[in-house]
Amino acid sequence: MITTLGVHSNMLGKTALIVVDVQNDFMETGSLPVPSASEILPVVNQLINGIKDRGGLVVATKDWHPPNHISFASNTPNGKVFETKTMEYEGETFAQQLWPDHCVQNSKGAEFTDGLETTKFDITVLKGSNQNVDSYSGFADNKYFEITELAKHLFTRQIETVIVVGLAADYCVKETALDARKFGFRTILVKEGTRGVVPDNFDSCMDDLRSKGVQVTSIQDQEFTTEFLF
Repeated sequence: MITTLGVHSNMLGKTALIVVDVQNDFMETGSLPVPSASEILPVVNQLINGIKDRGGLVVATKDWHPPNHISFASNTPNGKVFETKTMEYEGETFAQQLWPDHCVQNSKGAEFTDGLETTKFDITVLKGSNQNVDSYSGFADNKYFEITELAKHLFTRQIETVIVVGLAADYCVKETALDARKFGFRTILVKEGTRGVVPDNFDSCMDDLRSKGVQVTSIQDQEFTTEFLF
């Protein structure tokens, strides 16, 4: 690790920050609110500015669902929000959790939330556009029928380390981090930069990520800040 400030500050060319789904519908007043979601914004913005200013890549993902998306309870006969239904696509059956309508393409709810440093995003990756299968991860849908362009962007820029923040910890952030590991990236999750749909499950979610090779850290961890922010 290079810790000399004058040298280190320009050495993040192989690092990418992935900001997952910080969109209006996941804010406290959205259609699928994540408790205390807005509390992550100062940390996320600090990371956006720090990584970008030191030569790193900043990528954002967006949930981008068509109105007839399979995950919406409103599109399932007798479907109830948060229950699980068995679905079928391309000859494969799978369990699908039903959600309120959220992040519908071109809607206000799908926009990045106010206060987020969007002007420093290098790339925005859209996910969840296939009406027939849900997509939590920024890398692929839940059954790997389709892969997004995220991995291609990272590989072509020779990224080695990804830092993951955003919403929500127990779904899209978790799956994005796990896929980052599967694609071979050193993966770091900053815990102050995310919140969960079910806050009581946050600690167990972090433990699960650690067990699968994701480095869970704090924005206040001196080793982390020395490597990426100072």
